[in-house]
Amino acid sequence: MKNKVMIVATVLLASGCTNLKYPNWQYVRIENQVPDKSCVYKMQEPCSAEGKDCLDWHKQRATKYNANTVVITDKSNHSQYSAGMWGARGSEDTTTLADYYYCNGAKNLNPID
Repeated sequence: MKNKVMIVATVLLASGCTNLKYPNWQYVRIENQVPDKSCVYKMQEPCSAEGKDCLDWHKQRATKYNANTVVITDKSNHSQYSAGMWGARGSEDTTTLADYYYCNGAKNLNPID
């Protein structure tokens, strides 16, 4: 029972630290194209991680540049396998390239405001 309590406490603390380091990252939008011509470009960054991890990472990083919208510009998969004495080994990586924008408008309001 103590182990379960400690695990839950650790997860809550870790998520709390993320929210302090990247305030309001949960409210950053993910888009496939720039939603409005009035959006202001901030930065472009790549991420190499598994699936949803990259989306959350981009949302968190966008807050560092005062951006509230992430536009996914490229997503590519890379496979690397090799044959060895014990069989085939390898991995598949996904690289996501995203642009960060600050956009005005009702859809971009932070619910906390």
